[in-house]
Amino acid sequence: MKTELTKGDVVISTAGHDRGGRFVVLETIDEQYVLIADGKTRTLEKPKKKKRKHLKAVTAFHMEISPGAPLWNADLKKFLKACDQNLA
Repeated sequence: MKTELTKGDVVISTAGHDRGGRFVVLETIDEQYVLIADGKTRTLEKPKKKKRKHLKAVTAFHMEISPGAPLWNADLKKFLKACDQNLA
């Protein structure tokens, strides 16, 4: 089963020790793996390599990540916090 995830998608981990955590997809590696980060436990400097089948997309939210603009851990934390507040 191929899950369509693109850069900037907000996802929830469905397996592993980080189950239930919200993350942003930073990069697609191949058809099976993506890199994710949340800015706290998984920072931009050390993103998590995760299988697509262990992630569930939150279709209501998408973070625009521009190739030329700098991205900071604080940006990820702020965006994910806003997503959590909108879901509550």
